[in-house]
Amino acid sequence: MSSGPRHAVRSPPAEMRPKMLKSEFEIDNILEILRHKFVTTHRDAEVRHEIDRLLRRNADGAPIAVPVRFSGGREARGIVVTGHPGDGKSTIIDHVLKTHPALGLGAPGGPRYLAVTVPSPATLKALGCEILRVSGYPDVSERRERWSIWRLVRHRLAALGVVVLLIDEAHDLRSNGSVEEIMDILCAFKSLLEADPPVILLLSGIPILHEIVAFEGQKNRRFAKLELSPVTAPTEGDKLQQLIVDFCRCADIAPPEVDVVPRLIYASRYRFGMCIENTLNTIEEALRHGDDRLTLAHFAEAWAAVESKGPDCNPFLAIKWASIDLTEGTDPRQWKLKK
Repeated sequence: MSSGPRHAVRSPPAEMRPKMLKSEFEIDNILEILRHKFVTTHRDAEVRHEIDRLLRRNADGAPIAVPVRFSGGREARGIVVTGHPGDGKSTIIDHVLKTHPALGLGAPGGPRYLAVTVPSPATLKALGCEILRVSGYPDVSERRERWSIWRLVRHRLAALGVVVLLIDEAHDLRSNGSVEEIMDILCAFKSLLEADPPVILLLSGIPILHEIVAFEGQKNRRFAKLELSPVTAPTEGDKLQQLIVDFCRCADIAPPEVDVVPRLIYASRYRFGMCIENTLNTIEEALRHGDDRLTLAHFAEAWAAVESKGPDCNPFLAIKWASIDLTEGTDPRQWKLKK
């Protein structure tokens, strides 16, 4: 959930280094270990519940890799999972699918899902070719008709036994700017839901995705909607506090002596993925300084390096930090389409 290694903070000269200063190799290894730690929240259970709801169950009540058919047995259904950038939705969905007993890496016969990211530009042909590419299908001729490509997609998914198709960054379907193109893509999605065997569609993106799926009412009703909830101190403050302690133990430094969680949540705009990313960046800041304890100053420096805001707008420095306006300048819901 975090960004790549940041090297903006230079190590002090050798003669000024504290005794506990770790080497660059050691620091990079620590950060790599921390980045691969997965932190479970109630959001994982919510995503898992929606997926299981669309799967049939065996006699023991366990979900199996067979979609439930709705509308008199004619079609499967899909799920739209939305969240703001930094909510961690891609990481959550990836983990839920990989660990799902009927669909994931340990499922009988291997994984029964396929994950693709919307290409740019997001045309019907480009998306179909991307699905085929990720599935391991040989290159498709660009001269091939787009609906012919989607027939190949349906056959390919059926041949591989794919039960769930994840379309990540699905809000980028609007990147082509054409209502007609989006409608054609939605029709292609419908053809997968109605295929034999049908495929469950899992679309992930920022909240504008709801408007894209709602372009056509009949297609909109085929998707359950799940929006990831924001982080709050009363509901997840203790979890974040323990996360900071655990991460500091792994990095061999002491946790902060003051309660940073409320400021961390606010500085991360109530987004769980950003809370983790800001914590990792802060630990890196302390390690590269050679300090043996995490402090509010480390949080402030790491946050400022990413946000490029002055001290008065830094939630880790300002006294009235909760009154700082951290809303983005551009509304991600504003977009235009060409007729």
